[in-house]
Amino acid sequence: MKNFTNLSKIEASKIPVDKHFVDGNKSLDFTVTDFWQWALSDLIENRNRGILAEFLVMKALHIQQKTRLEWDAYDLLTPNGIKVEVKSAAYFQSWKQKAKSTISFSIAPKLITDSTTNTPISKRLADVYVFCLLNVSDSETLINPMDMEQWTFFIVKTEELNQKRSNQKTLRLTTLKTLRHIECNYAHLKESLIKTTTLPC
Repeated sequence: MKNFTNLSKIEASKIPVDKHFVDGNKSLDFTVTDFWQWALSDLIENRNRGILAEFLVMKALHIQQKTRLEWDAYDLLTPNGIKVEVKSAAYFQSWKQKAKSTISFSIAPKLITDSTTNTPISKRLADVYVFCLLNVSDSETLINPMDMEQWTFFIVKTEELNQKRSNQKTLRLTTLKTLRHIECNYAHLKESLIKTTTLPC
């Protein structure tokens, strides 16, 4: 019987955009790009928007990461070793709404096992949080998540969250603005993140 406790991690690699699906040795008439377009074209949908936000932050910070890691301890690691957690929110969702959404971000600590005591503990593992708001609140405006002018970014040190909101699982935008933070646009995200890490708490 196969020992499933010793299976090595499966490392993902970039798939060429013109890579065809196959049926054994037979190449099929659709590619991985066809799949991506089918599965991920709705960039307003919650999960896709969250992944897009990670991608935008990665690009703004000039992080060279070949593929996304789904269940890592934090979302991104900058070249100088800053661990980044990325969260996203929007006023409008892809489903029908009676009113605009209240902006709220998840800040729940992650449950990990303490290496010394072997007991579960809750802990935020990143150094900073980048809260990405798709900042279109006017129903007459065409929402385009690919337009950087529609995004606003808020950066908060994890230390600040731990001191002011230690056991809180969600953070409303109104509360976020009462914390020590930096608000910026896409073009200034990198310099703002570096500046945030030097802020006292």
